[in-house]
Amino acid sequence: MPTILLLLTPTWLTWKNSFFRGAHSWTRRVSLVLLAFGFWIGTYLVLRRVLRYFETVHELGPALAYQLLLIILLTFLSMLLFSNLVAALSTFFLARDLDLIHSTPVAPSGFFFARLVTTTINSSWMVLFFSLPIFAAYGSVFGAGVQLYFWLALILPLFLLIPAAIGALVTHILVYAMPAKRIRDLLFFIGLFAFLVMYFLFRFSQPERLVQPESFGNFMQFLSAMETPSSPYLPSSWLAEILAGTLFKRDTDQGFFFALLASYAMFLPLAASWCSSAVYLDGWSKAQESRQGRRKLVWLDRLLDLITQPFPAITRALMLKDIKTFLRDTTQWSQLFLLAALIVVYLYNFKVLPLDRSPMPAGTIRTIVSFANLGLAGFVLSAIAIRFAFPAVSLEGKAFWLLQTAPISLRTLLWSKFWLSFVPLLLLGEVLILCSNLLLKVPGWMMTLSLITMFLMTFGIAAIGVGLGALYPNFNYENAAEIPTSFGGAVCMIFSIGFIAVTVMIVAWPIYTLAMSAFHRGRAFLPEYSVIAPSLLIVLALTVITVVSALRVGIKNLERLKD
Repeated sequence: MPTILLLLTPTWLTWKNSFFRGAHSWTRRVSLVLLAFGFWIGTYLVLRRVLRYFETVHELGPALAYQLLLIILLTFLSMLLFSNLVAALSTFFLARDLDLIHSTPVAPSGFFFARLVTTTINSSWMVLFFSLPIFAAYGSVFGAGVQLYFWLALILPLFLLIPAAIGALVTHILVYAMPAKRIRDLLFFIGLFAFLVMYFLFRFSQPERLVQPESFGNFMQFLSAMETPSSPYLPSSWLAEILAGTLFKRDTDQGFFFALLASYAMFLPLAASWCSSAVYLDGWSKAQESRQGRRKLVWLDRLLDLITQPFPAITRALMLKDIKTFLRDTTQWSQLFLLAALIVVYLYNFKVLPLDRSPMPAGTIRTIVSFANLGLAGFVLSAIAIRFAFPAVSLEGKAFWLLQTAPISLRTLLWSKFWLSFVPLLLLGEVLILCSNLLLKVPGWMMTLSLITMFLMTFGIAAIGVGLGALYPNFNYENAAEIPTSFGGAVCMIFSIGFIAVTVMIVAWPIYTLAMSAFHRGRAFLPEYSVIAPSLLIVLALTVITVVSALRVGIKNLERLKD
């Protein structure tokens, strides 16, 4: 234990100094508290309203709330598995301080558990942050009281430790089994494994059961199915069963499910530690081998020249540098596999939605679902921007002084980062909206409105990511996975979600008006542009203000660093 605490001390000091450093420490602390408080209150009120609505559905309300809790916890579990896979590779094998640590007389077990704690915290704190208002809303609606928070204090650390141990175990095995010269293949298999896990975990939840009561013989069978976890062998279901005993006063064996969580949370880290002691040094040694150089790809260079042709010469040069650096950094582009998995699962679930069984007119319900999809797609883009746009400035690392001394303005540098982040985010956002709306078969006016709104929304999301990344840069990072999980990453996520929420609320009124008109008429119709145009103009003004403000704040902070 003293060895573990000693190894964790530099990490703790880094976090503490990052939070309290500089003359603006009080501003940073107050802003973080206010942003966190505002986000928690907003999430709490929205979910509380949804759960209150569930309560109006007699007999079925607690079952619906339980299924929603299962889906939320399953989503958390899948996110934790992915983030731990990526973080474990960086923390155990690619961190810059490993040479120093391995030259000291540190026991392998102490090193492993210290790194496991670091991996768990880096990968899990944001999930924990977003879960607090959700559990508070459940406790408020169902009157769970202090007992709920007692259980949460006991079981949440166990729940977070399980995917961290799995991520460390899988990473050790893959690194040992594959030579370092094939690190690209290693990351491909990690991405493929993550895709399969994400797909099966989400399909285990079977969310379409909530809207398919006719598939059951009678109401009691349907109610019984709603109160039964669809994936009883997953830690998320054990956690849900423990909470259900307190929230819904169900007769569940909480002690049994707690013992399951505790046993796996103790066994998996031990198993990963045993595996690490057997294979770690060989795997780390292989990871130090240099990769074979690759031949120059002429077609790729020509493609990049064509893509960046519209930009000025200096901006174009910076963008080409960043693109080639990104392609050479396997820890960065390997995350595209996780992105591909997310897109496939995201679109597939629109395909299985039984919208034709709704009592509302098909056109109306499709419009409503398409509107909800606008917010979901925005949230997906914000999560991706945190991973790629926010670290854009920090990834310059200690070589940032070269850009400071070069005849390049910091404004040009930041705008090059913005455009390099904006273009991929725009393509992804428009593809998500287009494909999901095609699957939903929405009217043409809704398709147009969604595509235009996503186009404007992407400007704001990219600007917030790059601008706040310049406001909270970290040029001394040990591994790139630490950057999105920093203080600035949390601030960026909160601002992005706030921007998306305001945008969606502005667009909500014309969509609601048009959907209700179609509902009363019983058919779809071509809306007047006077209904839609004002909202789009307001969104345009909000986007311009957001882009200018975010990038201006980032530029001013970089100029202050230069001075």
